[in-house]
Amino acid sequence: METKEQKFYGDPAVPGTVVGKAHIYRRLQPAITEGKVPKDQVEEQLVRFHNVLDLAEKELRKLSESYSNSETEELLDAQIEIVSDPDLRHKVEEEIKKNHKPADAAIQEVFDQYIKLLEVRDAAESGTRAIEITDIRDRVIQLLNDNENKQIAEGTVVVARELSPREVIEFSRQEVKGLVMEQAGDGSHAVILARSLKIPTVVRIAQACDCIPQNSEVALDGSSGTLILNPLPERNEQFDECTTGTESDQSTQKNKTADGYPFELYANIGFRDELKGMHDTGACGIGLLRTELAYLDSGRLGSEQDQQMFYRHILQETDDKPVTIRLFDTGGDKMFDIGPQEPNPNLGWRGIRFLLDEEETLKQQLRAIFSVAGQYPGRIRLLVPMVSCLEEMVRIKEVVNSVSEDMKASGLAVDENMDLGIMVEVPAVAAQINSFVQEVDFLSIGTNDLTQYLLAADRGNDRISALYNQHHPVVWSFIDNIIQAGQTADIPVSVCGELAADSAGACALLGLGISTLSMAPASIPPVRKKLSSHRLQEMQELAKKLLEQNTAAETNELLTKF
Repeated sequence: METKEQKFYGDPAVPGTVVGKAHIYRRLQPAITEGKVPKDQVEEQLVRFHNVLDLAEKELRKLSESYSNSETEELLDAQIEIVSDPDLRHKVEEEIKKNHKPADAAIQEVFDQYIKLLEVRDAAESGTRAIEITDIRDRVIQLLNDNENKQIAEGTVVVARELSPREVIEFSRQEVKGLVMEQAGDGSHAVILARSLKIPTVVRIAQACDCIPQNSEVALDGSSGTLILNPLPERNEQFDECTTGTESDQSTQKNKTADGYPFELYANIGFRDELKGMHDTGACGIGLLRTELAYLDSGRLGSEQDQQMFYRHILQETDDKPVTIRLFDTGGDKMFDIGPQEPNPNLGWRGIRFLLDEEETLKQQLRAIFSVAGQYPGRIRLLVPMVSCLEEMVRIKEVVNSVSEDMKASGLAVDENMDLGIMVEVPAVAAQINSFVQEVDFLSIGTNDLTQYLLAADRGNDRISALYNQHHPVVWSFIDNIIQAGQTADIPVSVCGELAADSAGACALLGLGISTLSMAPASIPPVRKKLSSHRLQEMQELAKKLLEQNTAAETNELLTKF
């Protein structure tokens, strides 16, 4: 048997380091009864169907009641709605009554129709939703046929092709140590739940289920996206010393390197419920408020009054800390009912492109932000997403000034000194950065989109996941150029992409000269711990070496060793 240490690289999803036995999880495919049932057994099949729906609903409600965090409750409530949907119930009953199908076959038929309909209506969301609906279908059939997946041993690291939210919750109850998924994005519901439940997670490790032997020893680092098979004893000791970064004393630790150089760690949030996590980890404030996320479930953007209330709550509940509000970044992987489906939404009508075309929506959001900023002067910064040319900045500044002047003319208080910045995520902006720094007050580097555009690798496409690598030398080179332009123009530069949440990546960013990083609240403690354990000179040397490399393999190795 191969015992040599092997490393697999994926994407960081939930920070934390663990060591344990690998459990290769393959969802049990329930056997479906073939043929038709006699007429005199139709009523029995209907009773079985009604009983199993009631049982599935009770199981989901019991799970929901056992967790107090909103993400878990919301996702389970959505599954309860599907199970209790009267239209779904009626269609399964029709399959049993009219076509004399066994209950399990009828359930499969109706759920599969629903999945196909979803794929036609919303191609962008069909992958994530199909996983959840398929899981509900299989779970109902398992309960019907009394066919269960085996219990997973406590303390294992689950390796799976994909996971549903319900499975993540079940594994949490079984106290697994970590999760590895071949197919999942950072925004998938399974990852959101894993983050909420603080289960260290790595995603997009290609063919992990085939390459990792059952019950083999593995070490997982959710902060760097690394999985190590057959880790050396010293590696185990190193990982055992680390934690998931949830210790109570983390929020009181100082944001200083080992030699006293200060840095600032901010939180990326999209929901009011995330504020507690932000406070618990001692974030300096909100570095990225994703204003569109609160409205994704409804499928449409909030009214001016709804937005105003949302922003006011955020400002009220963040003490005197600064808040960077990003304008609606719709499109791409965040779909609303705002226009026809696009063949390539990541390169399409999204972010500022959408807002400049839908100017009233933009003005509505600006009025909501300005009305709150007037009550909390000096605390809000405005961030513009998906900028790709200088003409867009000219237009956005015209609209911003117009809304501000109209509100002042109406006697409303506004913050006239509110800073205006841009997300640097389009290569054209990064290449022309010396011109853009003359037009803005600050820069925020979005490494997620910048990476996919630089490498022409869709970060949501699992088939090319190996090509999407935020450690690629060209990414570091572009970041370095952006930092230098910001320093020359004397304007702040920060990073709010996943690279900031990667502990070693954060060290390299600090070494390049970025002392302000923004990330998911759960990532703040491990990043703080890593930055605090090194001297600035060490991180500067790491950054210098990264800029000298030619391949992603070389930069990955440097960061892993660091």
